[in-house]
Amino acid sequence: MVPKKTIGLRDIAEKTGFSIKTVSRALNNHPDVNEGTRQKILSVAKKYIYYPNLVAKSLRTRKAFTIGYIVPDITNEFYGKVGIIIEREFRKQGYSLLISFTEESAENEINSLKLLLAKRVDGIVLATVGTTGRFLKEVIQRYHLPVVVIDNKEKGIRSNLVTHDNINGAYSLTKHLIDHGHKRVACITGPVEETSAQERLNGYKKALDESGLTVEEQLIKSANWRVDGGYDATFELMETEEGRPTAVFVANSIMALGVYKALRKMQKKIPDDVALVAFDNLEFAEAIDPPLTTLGNVEEEIGKITAELLLERIMRRDIQNVKEHLVKAQLCIRRSCGCE
Repeated sequence: MVPKKTIGLRDIAEKTGFSIKTVSRALNNHPDVNEGTRQKILSVAKKYIYYPNLVAKSLRTRKAFTIGYIVPDITNEFYGKVGIIIEREFRKQGYSLLISFTEESAENEINSLKLLLAKRVDGIVLATVGTTGRFLKEVIQRYHLPVVVIDNKEKGIRSNLVTHDNINGAYSLTKHLIDHGHKRVACITGPVEETSAQERLNGYKKALDESGLTVEEQLIKSANWRVDGGYDATFELMETEEGRPTAVFVANSIMALGVYKALRKMQKKIPDDVALVAFDNLEFAEAIDPPLTTLGNVEEEIGKITAELLLERIMRRDIQNVKEHLVKAQLCIRRSCGCE
C-alpha cells in the first residue's frame, strides 16, 4: 500500500544508503550516476511519492522552472495542439506551463507579458497579434528574457520565430484551385496588419500572377480569424450575381467553417457552385461534408522546434543569436476543392 506522506531527498538517502548528493544527481538524470544506483533511487522515489522542492530549487538555481504560453484563443485547435507539445517537451526538463489568452487584443497581450514577467518565468512562447513590438523589444532587451514567437511575426524586432511557410502554403492551395480550371478565385484572409494574414494573401496573389490571372481587389476580404469572420466575408463576396467567385481560398480552417455556414444558407453547393480550400488541417476538416481540402498537420513540428529553441535559449541565456524556422506542409486533398 502506498504511503500517504511524501518524502524528501534526505528520506530517500536514508532508505537507499546513498548520499543526498547522489540521490539528487540520480533524480536529475545526471550522467555520472551508475544506472543500477539510479534505478534503486527512482524505485524508492516512486514508491514513497517523492516530489522535488521547487521553491528550494528555484532559490538555488535562480530559475522558476516555468514557461509562459501566450495565445489569442486556446479554443483554436492549432494553439491547443502546439501548446500540448511544448508542455510535453518542457515537462521532461521539470518545467510547468502558464497559459494566458489575449483574445487578439494588443492591450491584453502586453498585460499578459507583464503578468508573466512578475511571475519570473524562465521564457515565453508568444503567438502575437503583431502590434506590440516596442514593448516586446523592451522585455527581451531589458530583462534578457528568452522569447520564441510563433504563428505571426512581430514587426520591428529581431526575435526567434517558428511559423508556417505561409506564402508557399497559400500559393499551393490557390494554385490547386486554378489547376481545377477556376478563373475567379477569391481570398478570405485574417487582419492584414498581422504578418501571417499578409503572407497568406501574398501567396494567393503569387499563384494568380504566375497563372496569368488578374488580382481583383473585390475578390479579397480581410476578416477576423473566427467563424463569424468567414461567414460575413462570404456574404460580402457573394453580394452580386455578376463577378461572384467560383472558388475561395480561406486563410484558416476556422474561418472556413463560417464559409460553409454562409454558403449553405445561400443554398450553394460545395464544390459544385463554389470550390473551397483552407489553411490548417484541424480535426473537423475530415468530418464536415464535403471534407475540406487543407494543408497537412504541422502542429507537432512547430511545437517541438519551439520547445527546443526556447530551451536552448534558457540554458544559454542567449537573446542575440536569432533563428527563424518556416515549417512547410503538403496539400491534404479532400472533396471541397472538386477532387473525388
